[in-house]
Amino acid sequence: MTTIAIIGAGLAGAAAGRSLQEAGHQVTLFDKGRGPGGRMSTRRMETALGTVRLDHGAQFFTVRGEGLTKAVVGWTAAGACAPWQGKLVKIAADGTREPLGGDDRYVGVGGMNQVVKAALEGLDARFGRQVLAIEGAPGAWSLRFAEGEREGPFEVVLVAVPAEQTGPLVSDWVPHMAREAEAVRSAPCWAAMAVFDAPVEADFDAARLQTGPLSWVSRETSKPGRGGPEAWVLHGSPAWSKTHLEETADEVAQALLSAFADHATFTPPISLTAHRWRYAQIEQPAGTPFGWAESLGLGVCGDWRLGPRIEYAFASGKALAAAVIESRTL
Repeated sequence: MTTIAIIGAGLAGAAAGRSLQEAGHQVTLFDKGRGPGGRMSTRRMETALGTVRLDHGAQFFTVRGEGLTKAVVGWTAAGACAPWQGKLVKIAADGTREPLGGDDRYVGVGGMNQVVKAALEGLDARFGRQVLAIEGAPGAWSLRFAEGEREGPFEVVLVAVPAEQTGPLVSDWVPHMAREAEAVRSAPCWAAMAVFDAPVEADFDAARLQTGPLSWVSRETSKPGRGGPEAWVLHGSPAWSKTHLEETADEVAQALLSAFADHATFTPPISLTAHRWRYAQIEQPAGTPFGWAESLGLGVCGDWRLGPRIEYAFASGKALAAAVIESRTL
């Protein structure tokens, strides 16, 4: 049995951890967040009309690969996710609306973070643990945390965090992996969250916009397991978000709400806020599923390896785990 630490308990880390644990290895995941989610987080807002849950990051995921298909069957049976049956459209520059085709879209029941929670079920995942450095030596790695603590030794350390955080963690040990991470480009995204005391008049439940400040808008209460008052998430386009990256959340929220008024009719919201994702969507991935230095027992994975889809994060974690399993004898 190999002792393995995974830095990052998102979908990539969870997928890797599940495979490794099922292969008989001892796995511990560490994540700096307060709970499961990352870019699949769900914001809980308390309003005068009740509690609202909004997916302010990833909005849905599609299923193509066999590995994720099997996992989704289990998550669906457990009530963690379900198909999104809302009316989804794309809006052209001239305002023309067409159905948004493509694969079936799944969402977490009650919030996208439910998917990550289901993926981590039965794994030793520890939150509020920000890793600042990987120290030690091959076969006896230790992790240094923001609080000054250290944990170890671990025979293997896998890094499953965004590219921007991966580089500094691995640069001293595997410079070529750090360079791969540093070459990745991610676009930012401002997300506004608006809650209303009356229904928004819109002929869609979600829309992908092809021009203007907005790239996506979503009626959160059209998703499975969502209750409470009318609530919408408004995503700024990558270009708009980059231009307005350093503005205040209040300024951004008002600007995106104003842009939304071009596509829907509504009364002033009873609650309005915004969240800035500095590294929201991969624009230039590394191009391979994972990085693995067998002689050192260090590896990296995540959606930044393949592209901006939740399924890619899952596939990357599974592929790295397979490489580790192949290189280790129990």
